[in-house]
Amino acid sequence: MKVNVMNQLPVIFGYNINGTGNSSVPLSLCRYWNEAGLESTLYAPSRDSHVSYPWLQVAMGPLKKKFVYRFGGSGTPTRLAETYGLKHSANHSVVYLWAGLSMQVFEEAKKQGRKIVVERINCCQETARNILDNVYMSLDIEPDHGITEEAIATEGQKLDLADAIFCPSPMVRKSMIEAGIDEDKLLDASYGWSPERFPSQRTEKSGNGSKVTYLFVGTLCVRKGVPLLLRSWEEAGIDGELIFVGAMDDTIRTHYGRYFERPDITHVPYTTDIGTYYEQADIFVFPSFEEGGPMVTYEAMAHGALPLVSEMGAGAIVEHKINGLVLDQTVDAWCNAIMAVYKNRTRRAQLARAAVTRAYEFTWDKVAKRRADALRGKFSGLW
Repeated sequence: MKVNVMNQLPVIFGYNINGTGNSSVPLSLCRYWNEAGLESTLYAPSRDSHVSYPWLQVAMGPLKKKFVYRFGGSGTPTRLAETYGLKHSANHSVVYLWAGLSMQVFEEAKKQGRKIVVERINCCQETARNILDNVYMSLDIEPDHGITEEAIATEGQKLDLADAIFCPSPMVRKSMIEAGIDEDKLLDASYGWSPERFPSQRTEKSGNGSKVTYLFVGTLCVRKGVPLLLRSWEEAGIDGELIFVGAMDDTIRTHYGRYFERPDITHVPYTTDIGTYYEQADIFVFPSFEEGGPMVTYEAMAHGALPLVSEMGAGAIVEHKINGLVLDQTVDAWCNAIMAVYKNRTRRAQLARAAVTRAYEFTWDKVAKRRADALRGKFSGLW
């Protein structure tokens, strides 16, 4: 099949588009590309009824969506999106494939002579497995990350077929290089945040002498450093409040459940109003051991929460001692930082203001423009 059209970029995403979570990333990029006259079409298996754009094309209408998600296999929606997306973009020479798609769609796109752009949501799985095995071993807990040799091998084959790979943080780029990926393929990128998502956004904290509030947002699991945070909080012994927002996995519940009986720790399993918690937070804590580009860090900074993060948790946004603190993953480092920002209100406010300024460099419109520039630099003639 001959493909030579480069005036539009097809993007294939394998999951339902609901406007939040991972689906918000391709949705935001395509939105701002199209608004700038850079034509792109987002292909997905399905969408929620409130998400509708002329450039968003789905393989299933409402009735078929209901049937397939109820009776079809778990991989059926993704396969439908792949088939639909390749068919309806057959004459376009570049295709942007999202994480989670099958090996078959990579092979078919390459067979058709297309250039393949890949989105990396996280680090290479081999890097992630090695990191997590060491963390679980240090905690004397059996690893349950589920990363297999087969998954690592398949991922490597996909990356070999790719012509360009978006790396949403320096740590993702580092993992690609460790995996032996050609550096010429790597495109430095970031994730972003949407002011529209937080219409009542406030960045100024009350400063009324109430307890200092520390906030964690995400799944409560070993991978995201929750055991490290709990131990550091206990040792710091400050008169503050630590709030966790997100689902708790069984490992944390089994091995660390006692911490959540403390009066200074609150767990909110789920909320549709995360903005309220960002606004309450003086400090955002995210000691993750393995990430891609955590959007929660971007959103927390936009709300004036000083970020205390690991290198992984920093994404592409946090600059050490300029608009946050990037910490080694030891109890001593985290305990000392928790105490330091608690005691030094002036420094805390200074870093928080800088965090807000930094966050506005990463609104989705600006992120989309930088990504478009990177793509046009890689593929002469695109758009």
